[in-house]
Parts: sequence; C-alpha cells; structure tokens
Amino acid sequence: MSAEATMTPWREYGRYGTVGIELLVSIALGYYGGRAIDVRVGGGGWVTFFGFLFGVAVGFRSIFVAARYMQRDIDREERRARGEDPWSKEAPKGDGEDDRGKPTD
Repeated sequence: MSAEATMTPWREYGRYGTVGIELLVSIALGYYGGRAIDVRVGGGGWVTFFGFLFGVAVGFRSIFVAARYMQRDIDREERRARGEDPWSKEAPKGDGEDDRGKPTD
C-alpha cells in the first residue's frame, strides 16, 4: 500500500469534516458582528438580522464549494477505478470513439 493511498482518507476527512464547523462559525460571526454594529448605530435589531443572514449565506457557500470539490474527487476516483489517468485534463473517451478518440461511423 502506498503512502498516498493511506493519506487520502485523512485529507478528505480534513477537507469535508470542517464544513459543519465553518457553517456554525460563519453564522455566529455574522450574528455577533451584526449585533455589535447594531449596538453602536442603534439599528433596532435590523443590522443583527442582516448580519445573521449574511453569515448563513457565507456558510452555505462553503457547503457548496465543498460539494464541488467532493464531486471532483468522486469523479477522479471513478476514473482511477476504470484505469484511466485521474490527473489528466482531457475528457474520457465515450461510446462511439475508437482508440485514437476519433468518432466511429
């Protein structure tokens, strides 16, 4: 077993295991940041509300970014399982193509 094969699960745990923490921290920072501004300017709770919404938006954005990376990693693992080069940028050959990638009739 190679060193890279043993490192991959830990790398994925680190990349995807922090998504929930990022969501909670961004919501908390948005709320408390909005609350601090609200106290200073006397916004009547509106700045706190919009800070909370901003934190929710930033948190969900981090979830979508992590999902995009996860999909890329899944596609890479599927290519590796099929025996293709997982790091190549070119699209895999589909049906209707010969060995050189040219369409067949």
